[in-house]
Amino acid sequence: MKMRSTKLLLFVTLLAIGFSACRKKDAVDPDVLVNFETNAQGFTASEDSIYIKVKLTSAATAGIPVEITLTEQGVAYGSEYITEPAAVAGKINLTIPTGNNEASIKIKKTKNAYIGDEKIVFDIYSSGIPVIIGTTKQLALTFGQLLATTIPNTTLQGGGATYGNKVFFDLSGNRQTPVERTTWDLGFYMGSDDFRVILNSSVNMMVKQINKTDLNTVTAADTVGLTNEVSYNQAMPSSTQLAYIDYPDGDLTKTAIAAIAANAADNKVYIVNRGNGIGTPAPARGWKKIKVIRNASGGYTLQHADIASNSFTSVDIAKDAAYNFKYASFETGAISIEPKKTQWDFAWTYFANVTNFGAGEVPYLFQDVIILNRGVGAVKVMNTTKAYDAYTLAEATAATYSTAQNAIGSDWRIGGGPGVSPAVRTDRYYVIKDTDGNYYKVKFTALTDGGERGKPAFLADKL
Repeated sequence: MKMRSTKLLLFVTLLAIGFSACRKKDAVDPDVLVNFETNAQGFTASEDSIYIKVKLTSAATAGIPVEITLTEQGVAYGSEYITEPAAVAGKINLTIPTGNNEASIKIKKTKNAYIGDEKIVFDIYSSGIPVIIGTTKQLALTFGQLLATTIPNTTLQGGGATYGNKVFFDLSGNRQTPVERTTWDLGFYMGSDDFRVILNSSVNMMVKQINKTDLNTVTAADTVGLTNEVSYNQAMPSSTQLAYIDYPDGDLTKTAIAAIAANAADNKVYIVNRGNGIGTPAPARGWKKIKVIRNASGGYTLQHADIASNSFTSVDIAKDAAYNFKYASFETGAISIEPKKTQWDFAWTYFANVTNFGAGEVPYLFQDVIILNRGVGAVKVMNTTKAYDAYTLAEATAATYSTAQNAIGSDWRIGGGPGVSPAVRTDRYYVIKDTDGNYYKVKFTALTDGGERGKPAFLADKL
């Protein structure tokens, strides 16, 4: 009897251990996958270098080695191109650092590079444990303009709930370029027809002109009362503050900083509220005094200093017709931010917009705003007018487009509020006409990723 009881106890114990093991096995974390960001990219004649990204589905808890093989079609390593990290015997060894979910390979043309239908095919050959190779394990890089015809559901790398990035997207190249939105302060127009300066509207900057032309004579006394006047107030916005922001439609005649005069003495000093940085709460970025003049080389010279300083720093920004704007940071000087003007169509960003609560327009900060590149047009189509799949090129060419920077703006989503959850508007889509005359229909599919804002998604099809 005692022996039977012992055997029964042993059986029950083993059964319990077995069930426990099954439960632990069933509760394993989801697989972490490694993929290329996309399966195809173009490398145009105007580009000297390009990056391709390898991404994990979640951040690495330790450095993850990834081995990538190269297959060349009409090009040779060292003759037409090189890579960073360098390729050895047709393989690139890349490491995704601890705490990160991506790493990049830079491909650089050599002086002998030529453009045609040449390709490099990259394959993810192996990855470190416990990462598994995903389905987007091959990327074809074409030496030439890659005209994307279908853009599958794509999540923009906006940086999450703090909206840390401004993300530029090129529809014809199926390429996104995320840039941390605090890395610049002012943008300088590159067109030959005018000298204009724009504010970094993604950090809620404001500026006010004062009646002085010498930066060194400006003191704290010139800023008395400006703390509240030259600042966004979401609770009580004022129409008088419209003069301190760039009007959000992108019209360069409506910038807060006046056109830069040819005579340096005619350009006034501005007091700058640099707005807020990234975070919760978002830190204040402080105040500056600035003056912008034209320089002898045909570009701009930015003079800037802290309010109480009796000296200033100068930054030269040369004009470059390949871009719409070049940028400057008060910390780092001249800096490239947006892609060349032919290499992006729209951007997703935190944005200084306007709204009307019934008494006229007032400055107001918006999240999840879509802005257009200069010269790009957009038109909204309601599903009740024409279903997305049924919309044709003939209809696109006959449509009337708005080229206002905020033509799409926040119209694509419901922002939320009392009793309303943020969401994509599913009753509409947009047709975008790029500067090369290509037409794309674009449908936004998500405002969040796993419930987190700052990671919107869309799909598109070329007409």
